Amino acid sequence: MKLKLKRPLKEWYVTQKFGNKNAELYGNAGHNGIDLRASHGTPIYASHDGFASYQVDGGGGHGVVIITDKEYEYGNSQCFFKTIYWHMVDPLKEPKYKSPIADKTGFIPVKTGDLIGYADNTGKSTGSHLHFGLKPVVKGENWGTWFNLEQNNTYFGAIDPEPYLPKTSTGIRFHTTMRVGSRGQEVAKLQTVLTQLGYLDDVIDGIYGPKTKVAVLAFQVGYKVILHPLESAYGYWCGPKTIAVLNTLT
Repeated sequence: MKLKLKRPLKEWYVTQKFGNKNAELYGNAGHNGIDLRASHGTPIYASHDGFASYQVDGGGGHGVVIITDKEYEYGNSQCFFKTIYWHMVDPLKEPKYKSPIADKTGFIPVKTGDLIGYADNTGKSTGSHLHFGLKPVVKGENWGTWFNLEQNNTYFGAIDPEPYLPKTSTGIRFHTTMRVGSRGQEVAKLQTVLTQLGYLDDVIDGIYGPKTKVAVLAFQVGYKVILHPLESAYGYWCGPKTIAVLNTLT
């Protein structure tokens, strides 16, 4: 059986992909998870059934790790998986955002969709968000002792979670390029998809205005149509490359 994860946030907006390089933040390693937009106090939910533990790292970061309750396929063998939900609120500073797991000791059972905490920027973080990680693990001799199966992969044992998450399917296809000033049904379709993907805040008026152009740029960066916002040399237009990526989401 293959592992299938649910999204840990109601609204889905990836701000940093797995594997991104940033020597200042990660040294020689790459980003060992995906970062998701989550304002202070945003609820975070368990992505799968399993056993959860509340943890605090040496840098003051708060979070929860959840071990799957069974083994799943990984490569040519099977293993358990661990999901990581980091930069949560410090419950001592803000009790109203206290994780339901914060006072529990050891690992406690949780179900998919259970509330496990609230987003913040505790620990090594430049702003409020959720760092979501995934690691294949093997069980140690004692319950609660786990070892990373891929510890030497330069990501501290983490692998990209996105292939295990639901695929985005919009059911919409595009045929016409659009740019600032464009109007009509095709723009409304574009706005609908950007809203579904979490890049636009429910602005569906058929007008390619300032909010839509910013959302298009965020989509282009998030889906690697371009690698950096400064590469947008086309006036934030939705051109052939962007349309090709949008049409892979159907």
